[in-house]
Amino acid sequence: MTGMAHPTTLSCCVELMSSDRGYRGAGFGFPWQAASGKVVSFMSNQSGIHRGGLLLIVSLFGMGIAFAVWVGWSSDYQPVPDRTRSLPSSLPIPPYSESRFLNVGPEAQYIGSAACAVCHANNHKSYLRTPHSQALSDLDPKAEPPDGSFDHAASGRSYRVYRKDGQLHHEEVLRTAEGKEIARVDQPIRYLVGSGHFCRSYIVEVDGFLHESPITWYTSKQKWDMSPGFDTPRHWSFERPVAIECLACHAGRAEEVAGAFHRLKFQEKAIGCENCHGPGSLHQDLHHTRKLAPGETDLTIIHPAKLTRSLQESICAACHLSNTSMVAVRGREPHEFRPGRPLSDYRIRYQFADSEDRMTVVGHVEQLRQSACYQKSTSLTCVSCHDPHQSEDLKDTSAYYRGKCVSCHNSQPCKLELGERLKKEKDNCVACHMPRGDTEIPHLAFTHHRIGRHGTKPAIRSGQVPELVAADDITHLEPLDRQRNLGLAYLGASRNAEYSTFAKDFRGRAAELLEAASKAGLRDPETTLGLVELYSETDPSRATLLAKQILEQHSSPNVRTQALAFLSNYDYRARKYPAAIKSLEELIRLRRIAEDWRLLGMCYLNQNELERALQTFQHALAIQPYRNTIHTGLAELYRRQGDTKKADESLETARWLYLHHQD
Repeated sequence: MTGMAHPTTLSCCVELMSSDRGYRGAGFGFPWQAASGKVVSFMSNQSGIHRGGLLLIVSLFGMGIAFAVWVGWSSDYQPVPDRTRSLPSSLPIPPYSESRFLNVGPEAQYIGSAACAVCHANNHKSYLRTPHSQALSDLDPKAEPPDGSFDHAASGRSYRVYRKDGQLHHEEVLRTAEGKEIARVDQPIRYLVGSGHFCRSYIVEVDGFLHESPITWYTSKQKWDMSPGFDTPRHWSFERPVAIECLACHAGRAEEVAGAFHRLKFQEKAIGCENCHGPGSLHQDLHHTRKLAPGETDLTIIHPAKLTRSLQESICAACHLSNTSMVAVRGREPHEFRPGRPLSDYRIRYQFADSEDRMTVVGHVEQLRQSACYQKSTSLTCVSCHDPHQSEDLKDTSAYYRGKCVSCHNSQPCKLELGERLKKEKDNCVACHMPRGDTEIPHLAFTHHRIGRHGTKPAIRSGQVPELVAADDITHLEPLDRQRNLGLAYLGASRNAEYSTFAKDFRGRAAELLEAASKAGLRDPETTLGLVELYSETDPSRATLLAKQILEQHSSPNVRTQALAFLSNYDYRARKYPAAIKSLEELIRLRRIAEDWRLLGMCYLNQNELERALQTFQHALAIQPYRNTIHTGLAELYRRQGDTKKADESLETARWLYLHHQD
């Protein structure tokens, strides 16, 4: 999951789920797959009721994605506790950096690009030429690529894109070798992500919840194929939630419905004026009231060109920057960033001390900062080459960017002979010094933003446990906050399959740092949740107490759902079904995840509430029909109802899904 200079797909932002991780770290447990990677017995020793060991709880914390509250509350649902209370902390929330601009604070409100266009028509017209203006949009079936179909060998599923009743549909089907249909998901598409210059990704909306489609159109290949992160044997199907963290870089302005998460309301779909200039209400009020005096600086709106280079880059880096681990500053959410403030007021980047030069779609800013050109200049930055208000369509991009290079290097021309240079894409400086290379997004290659000589990739770090260091200036933070952030950074890195060799060491360091921070008085929800995750492996009882503390705090929907998920799993394993049901009934209103519904069905089944269990299992199947444990639960339910035919059919489906390595 970003609508910047190189709009990609919704998947860019997913630290989230690299293709080699499949479902592990997905934010919820999978019944046969323990966090250790060992296979759990398919058949339960409790008549199919108790399965999915406590080790599965570890996987509850990997996703780092929040979910939305379903506002269609049932009449017997008890509201969540007042979350205005917080556990005591020895430190106040870190202060914001000072700014002379007035619209960085909460007094300034967003008014939308349409309001800006009233007075800034020419700027708005030029903005419409940029990919930002097409970052997210309502789907127009008539403007989409042609219908098509393809098979995905890794998962054994088939996919189809077709139009019906004025809507574009994406369909996923699983069949046996003999052609018998095992499962099918068919969803109409709600939103288009990206300008389509590189690819087109899609969002479905079900019961108000947003999910990413597993199907993407790749412009360079002119074909439909699996979305980034889905090209694995076990993938998300249509279940991957689209969170506000993702859409912060794909939409102009999205807000949580009722303070929740992957149920969102869009104030502005495309990346708009205020994403770079900050909220415009104060600016609008000023110019409706009076004219500026001669020489007076308008401090009610951010003019990026008048910012320092570091503050200017913070605007771009909000989406075009990635590192080994990213940690939100205590009391902040990264999507709350406002232009005119340093990005480090909201989040801190961490990287390995011996960080290798790695190509990532959202790593443009960090690559640029590695360049000698950047380091020797005081003015070179993103907008030196990328015009956020493109006045006209570029007919010859090679000549345009070569002009940018020779504006500084004219006195030191290229040392290659003209004949050799002409072989490089029409004497294109970028072809040699900013080559296109593979990214973590399949089928795509983006321009490398480290300007310089590119040769062999640096050797991968040795077997020594790497050390995480802050990539940002953190002198504005208290030592205890730095300790807390580093602990969360190590915990985040431990979830990444790329660093699995060091996962145990990383978790050990995280435990040391977070435990010390907590004992010193930092008991914010994120620190507490980190300890819940760590203690879930070694001291579940203590993890349970900490998770309950989180529910008494003011916390983000992401943190609350993960605490609820841990508690519901723990109580279920302890056969405390009423307690598990209470947590799960809140969870299914906070997010649309099949495993929550399956576990709730198992609780009802254990209490012999068969009708409620049946409805719940059916809801789980509607979300994820490939999960063998849902079918196993149904088999047990039908057996208790005396319907042996349906019980045998469900059990046979469960066995087939398990043996064929489906979800």
